[in-house]
Amino acid sequence: MAPVVQRNRNSYNKGQVKIGGGVYPAPHPFFGYPTGSPVYMENSAPVKKSNSPVGWNPRYGGVARKSTGSSSGESCFESGSPSVGSGVPSLANKPAWDMDTLKSQIVNAKAGTGEVGHAIESCTFKPREQAFTALIDLSGRMRDWRKAVEVFESMKKIRGVRPNKYTYSALIAACSSSGEWERALEVFGAMQKAARSDPNCRPNQVTYGALISACERGGMHDVALQKFEEMREAGIRPDQVTYTSVLCSCEKSAKWEEAAAIIEEAHSRGFVAPPSVYYELMLHYSELKDYNCALELFLTMQMAEVEPDVHTCRALMSALCAGDQHTMALDLLNSMEESGILVDLETYNLALKTLAKAGRWQCSMEVLEGIRRAGLEPSNESLDAVAEAREIAGGGSPPSAQVMGYIRK
Repeated sequence: MAPVVQRNRNSYNKGQVKIGGGVYPAPHPFFGYPTGSPVYMENSAPVKKSNSPVGWNPRYGGVARKSTGSSSGESCFESGSPSVGSGVPSLANKPAWDMDTLKSQIVNAKAGTGEVGHAIESCTFKPREQAFTALIDLSGRMRDWRKAVEVFESMKKIRGVRPNKYTYSALIAACSSSGEWERALEVFGAMQKAARSDPNCRPNQVTYGALISACERGGMHDVALQKFEEMREAGIRPDQVTYTSVLCSCEKSAKWEEAAAIIEEAHSRGFVAPPSVYYELMLHYSELKDYNCALELFLTMQMAEVEPDVHTCRALMSALCAGDQHTMALDLLNSMEESGILVDLETYNLALKTLAKAGRWQCSMEVLEGIRRAGLEPSNESLDAVAEAREIAGGGSPPSAQVMGYIRK
């Protein structure tokens, strides 16, 4: 039976507990007791108890952690804090004594050399599931999926520590950040298999988000949509990250009907689409000459608190031009100028083309004046549109020099 642990009220904040007649480092809230403490030796240590001094780790034949019995927060090493040139071995050669030193060793370890497993096996505390999730996430941020896999495999060798939904999700995310979508799918398959016997391994929102992101980055857009549907069928609600990934897949694979449906669902749940998806979808409506759908998307986008920019406004202008909606084109142009949204020459030219079809000569001249005020130089396309408007209006087609004369006036 494990000894009763009594916390020393005076030394609680200094990381110590009283066990029997001695004072030992307190258990870490996530990572458990240090290897040398009697509680760890009684319940968790994979070695037999001995009469060795407290902190002695018989697996590695060295003093891994030494408690002085005081509450002054002294170093875990016999000679105090290691320093370069002081005769104390490098920290890289010492077993990690806390999470910070373990992270440092994992960062410096090379995958495929056994250094990752050795750093974990030799540490003087017992890492728990949360610790391994953090280490896998750290490897993922380094874009080193092999190191993440080695951390995961090392975790499975520790008694009492089992993979869960968080460690699996972190490993999938690590594969995703490294561009290894096939590995991510393999890990997901293993996770589903483990979930049959362990409910703690059931995929969650984060799992699917990382998996769909991996497929999107790897160009597997059909698989990304398939996993998105699977996620919804499982009753798991997507988050912003998931919506962004699946909509990017729709954009890259030109699946516009699916994109429109997913955007509507995302808006209903308080999420939004990436700006590029709004832009490309409105251009798609422009190709279909469906300005109504483009205008509806433009308005619902703003209701979802997505601010229009020069790109989405240009896409809407293109749809209005395709639909011969010269009045709305002028309204959009004026609204952009009043709202301080940059109007580029391409957007001006789209408006001029729309006005030309309707023979709105005077309005075309006003748009030319707007181009001049914006500090832009009208292109040949601009002047041709004005000439076309003049011709359709019945006034003949003025030469470019005459048009430029109107601009100077």
